[in-house]
Amino acid sequence: MLQKPKCPIIALEEHYADDELIATYTGLDVNPVPAIVTRLRDVGEERLKAMDADGIDMQVLSHTAPSTQKLPADVAVDFARRINDRLAVLIKAHPTRFAGFAALPTSNPAAAADELDRTVTALGFKGAMIHGLANGVWLDDKRIWPIFARAEKLDVPIYLHPSMPQPPVIESYYKDYAARYPILLRAAWGYTVEISARACRSYSGASTMRSCGRRRTRSPSATSSASISTSRRAASSRTPRCCAA
Repeated sequence: MLQKPKCPIIALEEHYADDELIATYTGLDVNPVPAIVTRLRDVGEERLKAMDADGIDMQVLSHTAPSTQKLPADVAVDFARRINDRLAVLIKAHPTRFAGFAALPTSNPAAAADELDRTVTALGFKGAMIHGLANGVWLDDKRIWPIFARAEKLDVPIYLHPSMPQPPVIESYYKDYAARYPILLRAAWGYTVEISARACRSYSGASTMRSCGRRRTRSPSATSSASISTSRRAASSRTPRCCAA
């Protein structure tokens, strides 16, 4: 019989939905299953019941894709701050059950670095999650480096989560099947291709070698939906020790 390990079970990829942010989603980014959206919006008793039923001690909450990665620069900074402040309130209501990954305004990398700093030092977040490209910019681009440099300074992880493939990729790879099998654009196929390309570029890029070369990394496999760069803090007292679900 499967028994629970003698350590806390902490689930790292646990999404929720902020009403203000998901209202900005358009096209393929809109979740087509209302029941899933309803569950994502719940960060209260129903989620806690499900966690208890599944033996989950804590969830590290992060916003569902594409999060703030498609917000224009003129609104992204204040938008991300509001989202993170609301998440902090949700966490405060159940501080032994929830922790958080910040949403970052990646269209303004300098401001994104500052928001990462604020959420970690003032709100107690454990790092941040980035979904897909940053407004069409690959994460190994020098413009994005300030975010990784600040993460290194703070010694927190940046979780790289997949997102919808770029339109030219959809046209080339999936157009023959996407209409009949839309899941192929997501976890069934598209997410794996997208995160694999992004992870390989990030691992190969100078930003990784300069800022993250000392860090351990978890690479996406054929079935995984994300990669995460880890830090010393992942094993520190500020971030709970865990057996990740």
